[in-house]
Amino acid sequence: MATLTEETALPAPRGRRLLDFCVTFLVTLWAGSLWTVCGIVAPQLFATLPERRLAGQMAARLFHIETWLGVVIAILLIALFAARKAFVTSKTILWLILLTAAAPLASELILGPMMNTAREANDMARFGMLHGVSAVLFLIACLSALALVWKARQPDVNRPGE
Repeated sequence: MATLTEETALPAPRGRRLLDFCVTFLVTLWAGSLWTVCGIVAPQLFATLPERRLAGQMAARLFHIETWLGVVIAILLIALFAARKAFVTSKTILWLILLTAAAPLASELILGPMMNTAREANDMARFGMLHGVSAVLFLIACLSALALVWKARQPDVNRPGE
């Protein structure tokens, strides 16, 4: 367990390296999984599976997993950045974490049920519109995750107060 110096309330150097590694790992995992699911796996499901409905069901399941993985990672990152006192020097990090988690969460909790209702009612126009909004939300998550990868590696975030 990292020890905190009483004067600065920052972890000792060894503990800080561990925190830095954990942050880098989680940010990379999150961004990589978002880009992989959204940019590679979901499109390939529709390109290779014989039934669009099956592809949609599988993609929906992957997006569900991706959303909740993101929520867990966001909570862990907020805790790690708080331990590193990074929010003192960069509130941008906090906003990027929240945006990257909130966009898929809005799709999951708000748009998902609406899309299911539209599909069950065979209202394909409404389903298509909602699907488009959901896609934009996941694009926002992917782009904010990319910004998070970049911003999390900035010296002022990695070594606040130095």
